Amino acid sequence: MFDARFEFSLRQGKLVLPQSKNCAVFFPNCLRDIAPLADFKPKIIHKFKPLVDLFQDHGFDPLPSEPSDLDVAVVHLPRVKRLARHLIYTAARAAGPDGLILVDGDKSQGIDSLIKDIKARTELQGVVSKAHGKLAWFAAIEVFDDWQADGFDPIEDGFVTKVGVFSADGIDPASQLLASSLPEDLSGRIADFGAGWGYLTRFLFNYANIKHIDCIEADSAALDCARQNCVDDREAFHWSDATTWRAHTALDGIVMNPPFHNGRAADPAIGQAFIASAARNLTAHGRLFLVANRQLPYEKALQSCFANVKQIAQNNLFKVLFANRPLVHLRKTR
Repeated sequence: MFDARFEFSLRQGKLVLPQSKNCAVFFPNCLRDIAPLADFKPKIIHKFKPLVDLFQDHGFDPLPSEPSDLDVAVVHLPRVKRLARHLIYTAARAAGPDGLILVDGDKSQGIDSLIKDIKARTELQGVVSKAHGKLAWFAAIEVFDDWQADGFDPIEDGFVTKVGVFSADGIDPASQLLASSLPEDLSGRIADFGAGWGYLTRFLFNYANIKHIDCIEADSAALDCARQNCVDDREAFHWSDATTWRAHTALDGIVMNPPFHNGRAADPAIGQAFIASAARNLTAHGRLFLVANRQLPYEKALQSCFANVKQIAQNNLFKVLFANRPLVHLRKTR
């Protein structure tokens, strides 16, 4: 864990931080990744809205754009190596002439391989191995230009994606199954919860009777892609957590392919929270269409929120579930 490695490095006198305090933290995973730097009042660079909201609630400021003249930049490794390299490039470019770059990650995240790549380009000032991971630091130097990776990458069917977003290499087969299972009579106000880079949102453009489409996505990079992939006058984009988002006007339908991982661990509670949010946002006659891995136990969560639940499609990997008549509306009439 970063806090253990960071504090150990300071106690041992191996890591010496600059006196000035212009600091930014790239992609922290939790409050413990920021807390040791609280005296620096660090700015936070992150693309995931629930974490940005969490950090703001605890007094840390997100940066709407790239920082500059940093004295200290801390990079926490994401799971995708190409994205990790891009963050190091960004941190090095944003650092001042005497800036210090710290890179931290668990061994399971590939920190050893990344440190080896960094050492091939510049000299490390120190490395500490502790708590199943490593923390390395080096003087800011612009030798990482070829690690830049923030452009749009074209994939099939004219879509574009960005490094690090879900299903960046191609259309997700679960979303394809959901799209092929939707009825022909979708109309009114529809939302795509957890829209990703916009495959399902763009599919909804095929329905002439849909009057408005809300695209809700927590990953700002994925939402940037959705804006490129989905160009329609009926569309509204929301950088938001689908589990807490509220529609201005109740919805006639929701489609969703909810995430089911928190880090590397499977977490069905995320999908269950999506379902509860869908029930709150639908009209009394609104319909929900959900795709999920076949083993995920979403039926019970659906039955706790909707009067009618059934499976309408499946293949060897995924299932499509339908629900309508949100119980929140039925309770109000009793």
